[in-house]
Amino acid sequence: MTSAQQVALGGGATADLFLLRYGKDGSLLSVKAEEEIRSRLSASTDVFLFSHGWNNIFQKALDRYRGFIVGYSGQREAFGVPGQPGYQPLLIGVIWPSTSFVFPWEAGPAIAAAPDPDGREAAEAEEMLRLVMESLPASKQPEFVEGIDGRTTVGREDALKLAELALTSLRPLDSDDGSRRPEVSEFLDKIWAKLDAGEEAVRDDADDEIGLVEDTDDDAVGIAGGFSFDPRNLLRVATVWKMKARAGDIGVHGVAPLLRHILSQDGPRLHLIGHSFGARVLLSGLATAEPTRKAHSMLLLQPAVNRWCFAANVAGTGRKGGYHAVPDLVERPLLTTMSEHDAPLRKFFHLAMRGGHLGEPDLAAFGNTDLYGALGGYGPYDEGDGRTARQTATSPGENLYDLDSGARVIGVDGSLDVDGRPAIPSHGDISSPATWWALHCLTRPN
Repeated sequence: MTSAQQVALGGGATADLFLLRYGKDGSLLSVKAEEEIRSRLSASTDVFLFSHGWNNIFQKALDRYRGFIVGYSGQREAFGVPGQPGYQPLLIGVIWPSTSFVFPWEAGPAIAAAPDPDGREAAEAEEMLRLVMESLPASKQPEFVEGIDGRTTVGREDALKLAELALTSLRPLDSDDGSRRPEVSEFLDKIWAKLDAGEEAVRDDADDEIGLVEDTDDDAVGIAGGFSFDPRNLLRVATVWKMKARAGDIGVHGVAPLLRHILSQDGPRLHLIGHSFGARVLLSGLATAEPTRKAHSMLLLQPAVNRWCFAANVAGTGRKGGYHAVPDLVERPLLTTMSEHDAPLRKFFHLAMRGGHLGEPDLAAFGNTDLYGALGGYGPYDEGDGRTARQTATSPGENLYDLDSGARVIGVDGSLDVDGRPAIPSHGDISSPATWWALHCLTRPN
């Protein structure tokens, strides 16, 4: 009995979609499903592996995978897109434990004491607290809980203690590259205060030069003359740290072994599609898989990773980005979308990730979004060496992306309208004719 879901491809054809669930440490929980996947490889022409972002609800992830596959397949039929001879796809969806709520700033920063009639914000805070608590030493958990529970403001002294607990437990020192986490006072005054000040302060911070971020004015910090802090914003930042680290663990310990096996087999082309932190899952997986042949294509949809991650020389540090080698492990140029309509990645990602070092997979530092912005918000950094290029999202049909320019990474700008709507209108709205067409451009036969 198969453990796969059936997905309609159009024209009466169907394909099997296998869902692989992983534990928070990357341990595989769907052992039989993976065994069946391995047994199907020799009969497949193409393997499509999807990884979701900020969402761990099984049914919702399944629905999103189905929606993307059905849209992509319907487009193939509508436009007569050629496939591999004897086209037989095998579909795999990763299910990894992120969080059941939206990206922490999908709806903007929290406002202290704002009404919460349906209890949603309280439920989100409860889940974020649970996630953060998993990484705190047992002896420190009571102090942290008492500083958070039922409070929308804390004084500076309590805020310092809470920040110290979060920083030391969730942002450890990275001794291998000489980097540092932000000092507690830096975090308090330049990150937490900015988030409490609201959207305008965050937007203003986007133009700060590295090392020249001004202290937030006390009157803008929030209530109580700048000496109170909203602990919910600390939870939001800490949750981003937690999910960033977890996505890497899922990729390295969970997905990499599967990629290694698929790419050790002759035959099926491998296509990787990741959204948000799911892009980090796939990047980390491929970077550590040590494959014996290349994946065929990779499509990153609003990736929540740093824009320097593919760079040969990160911001003049002499270090390569953590995923610098990945584009050379893929036959086709890597396509990565970006959009000015993605509020979480345009306005908040660089704040949550700021600290004292550069380059994914361990990036975070004070400075502007040119240096520290998200790949899905600002696109890949162009060092002028021809390795990176930019193209605008295109309508499906005759227009194809230029994959022969020599660029290994192509940033696809989804800010402009395609067929009457932005190609990427928000962080989560990434299944559309424009993104399906981007995958077709990558998967067309040579």
